[in-house]
Amino acid sequence: MPKMKLLPYITGLLVILLYLCSCQSMFDQHQVKNEKSRVLIVDGFSNHDWQQTTQWVKRILEDSGLFSVDVSTCPSTQASPDWDQWRPEFAEYDVVVQNCNNINNHLTWPREVQMSLEQYVRHGGGLYILHSANNAFPRWEEYNWMIGLGWRDKDFGWAITIDPNGTVVRIPPGQGENTSHGERIDAVLTRLGDHPIHKDFPRQWKAADLEVYRYARGPADNMTVLTYACDPKTQLNFPIEWVVNYGNGKVYNSTFGHVWQGDTNPAGIRCVAFQTSLIRAAEWLATGTSQWPVPDNFPDDKKVQLQKAEPQDD
Repeated sequence: MPKMKLLPYITGLLVILLYLCSCQSMFDQHQVKNEKSRVLIVDGFSNHDWQQTTQWVKRILEDSGLFSVDVSTCPSTQASPDWDQWRPEFAEYDVVVQNCNNINNHLTWPREVQMSLEQYVRHGGGLYILHSANNAFPRWEEYNWMIGLGWRDKDFGWAITIDPNGTVVRIPPGQGENTSHGERIDAVLTRLGDHPIHKDFPRQWKAADLEVYRYARGPADNMTVLTYACDPKTQLNFPIEWVVNYGNGKVYNSTFGHVWQGDTNPAGIRCVAFQTSLIRAAEWLATGTSQWPVPDNFPDDKKVQLQKAEPQDD
């Protein structure tokens, strides 16, 4: 067949191939767009109501449609033989939510599990430190590096304040006080910079039933403060949310999400600001960005906003 007569066939074939490639590309993008990020909540012991906290957090994340959530509950006594079998597969998840706190019972994870979490984050995993989880594991050196700041004695490490100009001030070990907090308050948060978690947030907003940690301490290395609030007692500004780079991974830490034993429909969990930040932070840990929309009822700096619904038992 002459070359001139082949040309239309070749051109037509190329058009068909390009169309098929375009369809496959659209299909792949659709698949990626609709694939849920996998989240693992680790719980099992705390001086807070960890069962209710896990239930709330699981429901909030799942209801967003962005996440599938599993729970791994570790043994609640150091002598339990179940510790030998408890080995969470962190690497199977995009985000790990840490909801254990041993401040009163001195339980600790097996070293094998600790090293597994370290490796997971160092190699690119996302770690969410949920409220009192930053009180936990003071003797676990790498945990302190991952969380940046925690509930520690004043000789332990650096503390952070933010001056009236929005400048981060580092307080050396031994200066200031041990970590503490006063009564929970409806606190006005001020954000620093324009982190993806806070895309489209106002510069200030009010969060419900919040503990402002005075002098949280730690290595405070590779750390960025996202928001701060004023402590009524000292009149100093202390961090509320911060993120830490640990190896190739990312860690989000905050004092949001308080649920005490006996709390019913706790305001700190029903807070629209907390729920939005939870979803946005988990999304950022999983994907490096936050696209979850800011709801119309997101609070301003005058009044908190609470969700009415409570989680249902699964």
